[in-house]
Amino acid sequence: MELGAFDTAAGAALLFGMPAAVLFVAAALRRLGVPRWVWGVFALSIIGVLVLLDVAGHVRYPVPDGTPIGTGDFGQFVGLALGRVGVAVNGAVCVVVGGFRRPARPSLQVSGREARVLSGAYLGLAAALVVPVVSWSSGLGLPSPLLTVPLLAVGVGLFVLALALRLRRLGLLPEDDRPSVVSLWPADAVVGVLLTALLVGAVGSLGGGAPDRVRTVPDAEDRRDASATPDPDWPGPVPTEHTTLDATAVESGTRAALADSVRWAGPLDDLSSPTPARASAPGVSLTEERCDGGVRWTGSLVLPSVAPQDVAGAVQRGWERSGYAVVDRAMGTDFLMPMADALPVRRMSLGGGQDGVHVDVESFCVPR
Repeated sequence: MELGAFDTAAGAALLFGMPAAVLFVAAALRRLGVPRWVWGVFALSIIGVLVLLDVAGHVRYPVPDGTPIGTGDFGQFVGLALGRVGVAVNGAVCVVVGGFRRPARPSLQVSGREARVLSGAYLGLAAALVVPVVSWSSGLGLPSPLLTVPLLAVGVGLFVLALALRLRRLGLLPEDDRPSVVSLWPADAVVGVLLTALLVGAVGSLGGGAPDRVRTVPDAEDRRDASATPDPDWPGPVPTEHTTLDATAVESGTRAALADSVRWAGPLDDLSSPTPARASAPGVSLTEERCDGGVRWTGSLVLPSVAPQDVAGAVQRGWERSGYAVVDRAMGTDFLMPMADALPVRRMSLGGGQDGVHVDVESFCVPR
């Protein structure tokens, strides 16, 4: 997920989603007519949420080094700060009103069955708003719309059902016995549902997952790479000098290795654009060459990125998982060779330039 979009989505979810979810849960409890001690549990839950969000920190997803201050973390900072204020204020008001007022009784406005259906609708809407916050605070990024939209659909569906039950019931009553239009319900609930749908849709349209090139906890391999300072003349492990694959397998395997390099690199950047923009993935092509004893294939890729060190690291880790290892480093270029004799590429170089990360491969020479 693009860093700016993630910051906007997370900020909106924290700023608007959390306080609104508190109101929906309180409305559900009010419609159910729960005893007063439940409101005490509700108050303790609000306090627990505030503590957990405080532990989560102001920005759980630090921006990459070199990013201008306020770019990619401003929305999260403001959303968390003001969102917690909204949760505290809404929670306190709801606890006072719900705990010291008499429980709402079934009336002409809402019957007992309609109140239960309406409570389910409010809880479904609250879940759709809370899931992004929980996912953010637990370090999982933002959830996919495939998770939040169904929760929203359940809440909206139950709300429509409650309205349909009410209209059907009122249609059977004499006109003089129908409730006065002075009541705000269901107009206030309709507005709340529409605003919730707008918020969930807006956040979901920006995508899901963690922001690009940002990980909260580096794994052991990353820490090892960051701390290692090998000598430029380090020879590395001893690679194999031959392959057991035939010509067809070598050609297809070399092509697949280049395609995998593009996939491992992740999102690429359009360096010619004055504003942040995505670049399309480069095409994969091979050149067949004659060699002593047969043929071999070579290919090259340029992966444009504003953070070439991250892209190069991701591509290198992908090659290493495939059975290759760095055997030499020179002038900012890493050279990888196979550690097993069932691999197609004899030599791969990984370096960088002003136009991005360069990947050059040369297959084994095999008879044809």
